[in-house]
Amino acid sequence: MEVNELINRSIQIRQRYHELERQHHGSEWSVEEDLLALSNDIGNLNRLVMTKFGRYYDETPYTLEHKLAENIWWLIELANRLDIDIEQELENFLTEKEQL
Repeated sequence: MEVNELINRSIQIRQRYHELERQHHGSEWSVEEDLLALSNDIGNLNRLVMTKFGRYYDETPYTLEHKLAENIWWLIELANRLDIDIEQELENFLTEKEQL
């Protein structure tokens, strides 16, 4: 699957979540609330990685793979809401690192 297709699907799914937020809370989550959700999921990811290496016990209902993908999804959402072309920025970043 192409990166741009993943980005478009991620944005469409997040738009559906915004519908639920408006329905249940009267408004969409702010960018700051999205970032807080990402921060929470990063914490869950950290615990799952620690569990994988025997340094923690697994208490989350998630898998490491699922949580890693969810964090990428949140980053795509944040880039979209901040008007950042994440596909182009990733290309720029990788090119820069390859040149180093």
